[in-house]
Amino acid sequence: APPPAMNEQQVEQQIQQMVSFIRQEAQEKANEIRVKAEEDFNIRKLSAVEAAREKIRAEFEKKTKQIEITQRIEYSTELNASRLKVLKARDEILREIYDDADRRLADMAGSNPGGYRQFIEGVVLQGLLALADSVVVVRCRQEDVGVVREVVEVVAGRYREKSGGKEVKLSVDDKDFLSSNCTGGVTLFSHGGRIMLENTFESRLEIAYQQNLPILRTVIFGETAM
Repeated sequence: APPPAMNEQQVEQQIQQMVSFIRQEAQEKANEIRVKAEEDFNIRKLSAVEAAREKIRAEFEKKTKQIEITQRIEYSTELNASRLKVLKARDEILREIYDDADRRLADMAGSNPGGYRQFIEGVVLQGLLALADSVVVVRCRQEDVGVVREVVEVVAGRYREKSGGKEVKLSVDDKDFLSSNCTGGVTLFSHGGRIMLENTFESRLEIAYQQNLPILRTVIFGETAM
């Protein structure tokens, strides 16, 4: 048999139950959406905060590295500048030694004529042995022509002894002279003037200075100056 028909009160009650159920479902769904939204928001918030922190960290590291690089460059620049100052000061000291030796050599011809004559003999003989030619011209300062002429015959004899009997025609250039800046010594020419051997104070001092520079640096400034 068909179910009995519901009266109006029963219908209203049924409707209220359905409405309550729908509301409850809606509230639960709304709560789920709200919780999910809050979770998503918190996740995005944490992600944004972490991204901001990472950006700040990266910028800090970048600036720190830039500061370190700048400090290294500044330190290197200051160190190089200090080294250059030390090197300059050392060069000035060595130059003073060089200039002092140059001044003493310049005074030798006037203050020690005998020693200067002996020096001239030595450098002329040395030049003859190095050139090993039969005709050699000696050029000197104009004020040294006399002393050079005095020694050429003696030197020619000594050359004959040292070279095993070789003869040399040795003459003094009385037309061209060494520069007025030259403080002493001679220059020898052989093979028709094509070969020149410089044995002046300046040339020999420069050679001696360059050869002994490492020793000078060690003696004056210590082993670290090498």
